[in-house]
Amino acid sequence: MESAKQRSETKNQRGFVWFVCVDVHHAQWMPLKAKECLEQAEVVVTNQPIPPSLLPLVPAGAEVVMVQGNNTSFEHQLVEAICAKVREGKRVVRLLFGDPFLFGDGLSELQELLRRDVPLDFVPTGSSLSVAAAFAGIPLIADPHNADFAIGLATSEKSTDFRQLAPAATIVALTSLSRTPAVAQQLLAGGKAPSTLAAAIVQAKPFPRQVTVAPLSEWANLRLTSDEQVVFVVGEGVKWREQLSWWRQKPLWGQRILTIRTEEQIEGLASRLEELGAEVIRLPLIRIAPPEDEAPLETALSNALAGRYDWIVFTSVNGVRTFFDRVRRRGKDARAFAAVRFAVIGPATGEALEHYGIRPDAMPDRYTNEGLADMFAQYLSGTTLPVRFLLWRAQGAREVLKQRLQEGGAIVDEVAAYRTVPNFLPIDYLEGLLREPVHIVTFTSPSTVSAFFEVLGEGKARTVLEQAAVAVIGPVTEQACRRYQVSPTIVAEEHTMGGLVSAIVRWVLAKNFARP
Repeated sequence: MESAKQRSETKNQRGFVWFVCVDVHHAQWMPLKAKECLEQAEVVVTNQPIPPSLLPLVPAGAEVVMVQGNNTSFEHQLVEAICAKVREGKRVVRLLFGDPFLFGDGLSELQELLRRDVPLDFVPTGSSLSVAAAFAGIPLIADPHNADFAIGLATSEKSTDFRQLAPAATIVALTSLSRTPAVAQQLLAGGKAPSTLAAAIVQAKPFPRQVTVAPLSEWANLRLTSDEQVVFVVGEGVKWREQLSWWRQKPLWGQRILTIRTEEQIEGLASRLEELGAEVIRLPLIRIAPPEDEAPLETALSNALAGRYDWIVFTSVNGVRTFFDRVRRRGKDARAFAAVRFAVIGPATGEALEHYGIRPDAMPDRYTNEGLADMFAQYLSGTTLPVRFLLWRAQGAREVLKQRLQEGGAIVDEVAAYRTVPNFLPIDYLEGLLREPVHIVTFTSPSTVSAFFEVLGEGKARTVLEQAAVAVIGPVTEQACRRYQVSPTIVAEEHTMGGLVSAIVRWVLAKNFARP
């Protein structure tokens, strides 16, 4: 029991608790407030492993405290763990998989934290019942004139007498797959018609991984051993499933896709794939670091601010960001470059430049270094005076652009503005994300390929790729894959994120069409 002194210390510390409830195990479908809390957490306290799809929301440096059990002592340990972290001044998220105000799980914790005057906020969620049913295309109330439905639990700790619920038009059981036959038997014993349809919804993702439908009489005779958690729906609404399975219209439904980028950039590609129905695993295996020697960089920036270049060329979004970050540090902005022209390698880099108030003066038809070189070769052929270029690029960038410009008579300064380095993530974090097989792995640059093998290790990397198709953004990344004896299945014709997504969709649709 916490002493009065400890209660006072807990109350006076700067620590805080967010009591975050989640039922939908996928970041895209979580309430915005729940996402924000997780992203700010210094400590996450939970009583079960965090689902892989939520792990990217937990800061890499956050401490995860897992307390497991199913009795009063276990709940006391959870409360003590939370209070200890609050006394340290930590921002704590108590991550609860369920709704305390619907099923009672976690209510005693919340009550005790309030009794101890622990500063907290409660972040509710939508019920797993309606969410799982909606994504399975099963209305819980199919007939507004017969709108009664009942909810029960069938777990190792709690079990409803489903015989008493049988008269309801719709019955929903939160249970494991192995317990569904027993639920069916009880409903039949309570008078439910044997022909009544029942559906078991495996709800680990927003789009159901598996929905099994059968008459109640067949469920009752099954022998199942899986402890996978399901929402078991019994009633007339189940027959609507085939007509209301809206998610099946999405072209990437059923595809588990691994995306590899920096933490800051990964969301753009991931969200596009999710909108098309994919389950996306976000793996930020690279990060942007400053160059080891920044002196050439600062010299080039001084020359740029002094108007000593005719063209400044960016070949990546990160190049644009690192350039203007340094411009701002000097108290300058886009107005300092009124006499300079800017070229970008493609639309995404152009959008990044426009963010700083500058519209690109030139962009090639082919979004590659060769495309840039061809574009400028034509431009340089019509000039007589030397043209001065600044290439603001990543360390280790290919030399083709610089060489072609110099062959055309240009004066070229090329600086390594940043390094792309591997982002070594905790082993348990990686294992959680990659616990299930992946269908498609995306690579968007040579650095994502090398980081994939370096961070995961040769053995794990090849295990992930064994059953996966490899999708790459263009020929340069394709070459990087082949250096690791990996042959990409999907190569984007347009070397942009949109082009990569389109190529993935075409490949998946073609594969599905070819199935017998």
